[in-house]
Amino acid sequence: PELIAQHRRLDQLRDDISRLGLERNVVELELYGYTILDDVKPLSFFDEMRKTVLELGKEDEELGRTIKLAGKEGGSFLVKELLTRAPIFEEAVLAEEPLTLATYLMGESCQISSTDGHVRAEGDVPQGMHVDTPFVPAPLPPYSHSCNVMWCMDDFNREAGGTLVVPGSHKTLNHPLPGRTARNMAVPVDAAKGSVFVFTGNLWHGAGARTIPGYRVGMTVYFSRMYARTQTPFDQLVSDDAIARNPPRFAELVGRNNPYPYAPGSYGNDGKQVGGHINKTKDQRG
Repeated sequence: PELIAQHRRLDQLRDDISRLGLERNVVELELYGYTILDDVKPLSFFDEMRKTVLELGKEDEELGRTIKLAGKEGGSFLVKELLTRAPIFEEAVLAEEPLTLATYLMGESCQISSTDGHVRAEGDVPQGMHVDTPFVPAPLPPYSHSCNVMWCMDDFNREAGGTLVVPGSHKTLNHPLPGRTARNMAVPVDAAKGSVFVFTGNLWHGAGARTIPGYRVGMTVYFSRMYARTQTPFDQLVSDDAIARNPPRFAELVGRNNPYPYAPGSYGNDGKQVGGHINKTKDQRG
């Protein structure tokens, strides 16, 4: 029964990829480590997300909790915990096309580790090249421990301070080369406003320097496998109302069904819940 269930999960994933026309995107993930989705949501949705990110960033500034991305004097900043701060982000994390690609990379038991707004300002230094599996020693596993979904609320290109990537670097199973070597190998992701950029956690990447006026705004939905500690404790932060108004997959994504950590005094005695996740995670896709 366990093996049959694994095959059925893969069959369902195959059918979803075919139904949504994501075959090319899957090939690009395998070859290059990243892919770009178009027409996931209407442009008005991205405009509303952008407006909300900047409003929440202003709120953080007024409360003295701004997280700077380029030193104290820089204008770039991070807006944390978006998923818990406005319902529009609940809709974004459940968007079918990017979630299907995350499931392809991470398995259906994957969880959301963080949902952050990234605001890049003109003149700030570029981000260091990195992978999104920072605490995993080399060689990195050939399957994804993490993946990222970037919602592009503005045009992403070299001048805009878009993401720089080294195509195919996910296959090195290593962290970026030291110094400027990895940056010299990098190319800018060219993604128009309204695109969604999906990449594996093993890809060498980093935000570029913005050289034109204004802000470049995006949101990352960072996924991890269910056995990894998440950056944000969404299980504790997401309200019961949010769980109730969303489909069952949402509860899985925020960790409500994760058997770990055990409840105090339970000694892990919910064998059915633990066993269900163990059976899932024997498959490398979770």
